[in-house]
Amino acid sequence: MARSIPARVKPSVLRWARRTIDLTEVAASRKIGVDEERLAAWESGDESPTIVQLRKASEVYKRPLAVFFLAEPPTDFDTLRDFRRLDGADKGVWSPALHDEFRRAHEQRETLLELAEIDDVEPAADWRINPIPEADDAIASAGRDRLLAVGPLSLPVTGDKPYDHLNTWVAALEASGVLVMATSGGRVPIHEMRAFSLYFDSIPVIVVNGADSPRGRLFSLLHEYAHLLLHSEGLCDVITDRRATTPVRQLEAQCNALAASMLMPREAVLTQPLVQSHRAEGSPWTYGDLRRAAAPFGVSAEAFLRRLVTLGHVSERFYAESREEFLRAYEADAARERAGGGNWYRNTVRDKGKGFVRLVTDAHKRRAIDTYTATTFLDVKASQMARLAQEATLSNAEAV
Repeated sequence: MARSIPARVKPSVLRWARRTIDLTEVAASRKIGVDEERLAAWESGDESPTIVQLRKASEVYKRPLAVFFLAEPPTDFDTLRDFRRLDGADKGVWSPALHDEFRRAHEQRETLLELAEIDDVEPAADWRINPIPEADDAIASAGRDRLLAVGPLSLPVTGDKPYDHLNTWVAALEASGVLVMATSGGRVPIHEMRAFSLYFDSIPVIVVNGADSPRGRLFSLLHEYAHLLLHSEGLCDVITDRRATTPVRQLEAQCNALAASMLMPREAVLTQPLVQSHRAEGSPWTYGDLRRAAAPFGVSAEAFLRRLVTLGHVSERFYAESREEFLRAYEADAARERAGGGNWYRNTVRDKGKGFVRLVTDAHKRRAIDTYTATTFLDVKASQMARLAQEATLSNAEAV
């Protein structure tokens, strides 16, 4: 019988790999297929895994095999500090599913860089604004104008069509050079993460939660774009108070304000018929009125109410007194909007990003890459690529 070859790896690297994916010793040992005592011996240095066992561990920990032969744990992995979350969510807790999505974002970006190198082209960088204006209104106006100028779709002008709004802004960001993705629906709970972004000079990344409603995804999408404009990553929560005392909280408030201004420009809000009638009559806003006024912008009633506060048309007191009631009503609406998505092809394209799927399938069609490479990039079967390419075509008529 051939002798098993031990892998000379540092125990500290094994401990780091397990802990950074938030696995207990019991869970890790079961996934790898060894007993808990054997895993503990690896991490203490009393024993070493075999090469075969280390390969299995690399699959479970979702790390390249080469990482395990480093002299010490790396310090440049998983550097994203926080995510756009709901109120009350625990900070700093990463589930294994969230780790997977974070690494997938890096992997898909690397794929786009490889495709750009194959085609000998520079990735688009129209998402940048240089120089950045000093005033927030000017930043928001420049960001909105830039995206809508390069985007291939037009914003809907009538009706309550949240998916059309979302599709338009996603397509604009993709055309501008941003990789837009979604977490697989349900894998990462909304209370853990609504969105995050990765800042790079070339092909930055925005990841929204695929389980969120289209209105929720839209605001998170523009919040993360605000982070990119400010050359920061997604340290994201729902802070709106610009008087916040820490730099991180002030940044979050600024990004929320920029997102609101890009989605709901001042003049468009103030000339909205319902806003003008409420202003003339001095009557309090109801949820139904807010929802109707918010519909042309693709946002939630709560987001529109907050915008009215910042524009001085609703008091902070009314907002504070009404917010919980309106959020409950919004969640009921959002649950209805989230219902019914069982199309594997559509969901897969949403998760990977329409722009990403189009670039890979187009490269395959042009024979810039072979079928094996294309299916590897997309993690699908060859027989599924044609349907995926069809689902990735640009259209305002279907959900992303």
